[in-house]
Amino acid sequence: MTNSLGLMLGSARSGVAKHEGGGPRMTTYDAIILGAGHNGLILQAYLGKAGMKTVAIERRAVAGGGLSTVEDPRQRGFLHNTHAFFLRAITAMPWYADLSLERHGAQLIEPELNVALITADGRALEWWTDIEKTIASFAAFSPRDAATLRRWHDEFIPIVAQILAPEARSPPLPPDERRAVLSRTSAGRRLLEVSALSPLEFIEREFEHPTIQAGLLFFNGLREVDLRLKGFGHHIAALLASPAKAQMARGGSAGLARALEAAVRETGGEIRLATEPKRILVEGGRAAGIETGDGEVIFAKHLVASSLNPQQTFLDLLHDEFLPRELRERAQNFRYNLLAPLFALNLDLAEPPRYCASAAHPELARAFMVILGLDHVDTFGEIVRHHEAGTIPPTVMWGACPTLFDPT
Repeated sequence: MTNSLGLMLGSARSGVAKHEGGGPRMTTYDAIILGAGHNGLILQAYLGKAGMKTVAIERRAVAGGGLSTVEDPRQRGFLHNTHAFFLRAITAMPWYADLSLERHGAQLIEPELNVALITADGRALEWWTDIEKTIASFAAFSPRDAATLRRWHDEFIPIVAQILAPEARSPPLPPDERRAVLSRTSAGRRLLEVSALSPLEFIEREFEHPTIQAGLLFFNGLREVDLRLKGFGHHIAALLASPAKAQMARGGSAGLARALEAAVRETGGEIRLATEPKRILVEGGRAAGIETGDGEVIFAKHLVASSLNPQQTFLDLLHDEFLPRELRERAQNFRYNLLAPLFALNLDLAEPPRYCASAAHPELARAFMVILGLDHVDTFGEIVRHHEAGTIPPTVMWGACPTLFDPT
């Protein structure tokens, strides 16, 4: 956390808890990480590689956060990923190689038929790891859209490689400075031009077939964000050009979490499970440590980092006097989902799902992510209208049969 949290907490060290023997229970590390989800574990491993003595504080009895794989208690042998499952381009992330996660046991699977959108009339719009196969699938719906896909794919490859990927791995520039930098090159100017659109405007302007439009909106986040907002028009073009595809972890998503844990422990990092943080301690306007729910005080020489959500970090763990009112209000008003809530079904099946469309598309038997109920781009408008009215929207489903690709 930064040193702009506010005034000094005068009792941070004087008000420490006592253990049964009467003395204070205090420990000091170089860095404290709140939450041992994947973001916290990645940060902790990097800090450990830099020579820091680190500790992660995790309320749950297992590390990994959303990288959770559990056995069905009523059907022994069936494992379910209860949150994260489709892991996008994990093997392309810098931290995957930097932390030697394969050496620590991580294995990612990237099925060739990565995504299939199946329509009610038995057609299939397919995204493959091979761009030529994807273009051929688009052409079955619209030759014009297939040509548009190829054009945006080819044009945005250098933009992704030279601008967007480096930006994603660097501290963000102030908006005006970023615009000035991008304006110096033709690729940067093209990115600014496309970014000015909303994703909805982009697909309506560039593509003609309603099923293709719907599929592209889905990929840009139909399930999570308001795609009418300007400023994100480049997202779809970037997705079309990116080699990043959906992956899954062998043995379940928890397999990636276990590899991250191993990377942390290799650096000497400590992960405290079943330990709940009670408050963040502030001294001299900076986060100086934490107090746990059982009364232990842990100090940080250099930093306290939180991978918890904004409400937990700024409202539950920081006292009002140390947080500017504007930041507190932003945390209070933070919303996680602008369109519709999600819920998941984890099913124990005797055999894989069989789709009527497989008669014409036998390759669907090996499709990874399968989307149903999204035949037409108008479904997006219906979802928005139902959300704003507080009613139930049309059913759109997507899922997978992990056992097809990983019988473990």
